[in-house]
Amino acid sequence: DRHAQRGSAIETTTAPRRRPRRPAGEKPPPDEPPPTRMPCCAPLLALAVLATAAVGLCARDGQLAEALAPGGAPRGLLERAYVCSYVVDATVPHLADAFTQGLTIANGTLYESDGLYGHSQVRSVDRISGWTIASTRMKHHHFAEGIEVVGNKLVQLTWKASVVLEYSLPDLQLLREVPVSIGREGWGLASDGRTLYVTDSGSALYHVNPDTYEVEKRLTIHDPRLRGVGKDGTPTTGRDIFGVNELEWVDGELWGNVYPMYQGTASECVARINAATGEVIGWVDFRGLLARQREEVRRSPHNYVLNGIAYDERTRQLLVTGKKWDKMYEVRLQPRPDLEPTHIEKHCSLGHPSGQRVG
Repeated sequence: DRHAQRGSAIETTTAPRRRPRRPAGEKPPPDEPPPTRMPCCAPLLALAVLATAAVGLCARDGQLAEALAPGGAPRGLLERAYVCSYVVDATVPHLADAFTQGLTIANGTLYESDGLYGHSQVRSVDRISGWTIASTRMKHHHFAEGIEVVGNKLVQLTWKASVVLEYSLPDLQLLREVPVSIGREGWGLASDGRTLYVTDSGSALYHVNPDTYEVEKRLTIHDPRLRGVGKDGTPTTGRDIFGVNELEWVDGELWGNVYPMYQGTASECVARINAATGEVIGWVDFRGLLARQREEVRRSPHNYVLNGIAYDERTRQLLVTGKKWDKMYEVRLQPRPDLEPTHIEKHCSLGHPSGQRVG
């Protein structure tokens, strides 16, 4: 696994199910309560509220937003919050041997990048069955990392080879290998349609030209709300976030799994980042999903971490999975305005605030 080669949960619920419709003429059982009747104007009022609702995600600044939902179905207005939990709306199969390093959706198709030396590949995946539609194996000395669709091609990072691979779509045939010099390693990759965003295992966020792969800007991923440690060991306000891994562009925000591998830990939290500044604007606490995995995965939580975010802009569907997980989850967010930055410090396993490496 890459960890070897490169080194109390929030309660979640499933969406309630509706009572099945009874055939015409069939009488209800005697113990069934009568249906609640709505005022005749209630549907019109509900439509008026939804028509004026701003579409968005759990965020900040006290504005109202709409929860993520399959097919864009409204879930009600939610206050924006620094911390969010989640609700699982659906569980779909995921290839259990897939060491997920990158996940993205483009034009309705799900693409995945799977790592490990000698086993790395890129593939398109059926979103219902989890079956592989098309795939291409990589060279034995390439370790697959983050992916993104750029125009009519798929771009893939490699861990230590310092090359970017480009593939044709939809057949995923290798087009070319491009030598690059972006950071110390290749980790996460995402795009807003204009700029590529890359992470490299540390706290750096690189803005990269999608045509030349030249670095245009280097920022530090930093959360001003968390407590840090200065170079002299004294406490500071704000801390850098290390090990931001698989990336995804979600409604104007850059989301990243956090895997502080070189700090000797692993996190089940996702950072929501302002890509223009590197500032962390919020977190999603996905604790509880790892506990749903098979025993092999649960026994090695530092290796088989939560890693994989895919967002469909057309349907507002959000998918998450992990390394060698046999399940993928369709989720929506639940803002938790009651939770403070201390919740993230206590539960998200971000490693030492100084970024000090272990071993």
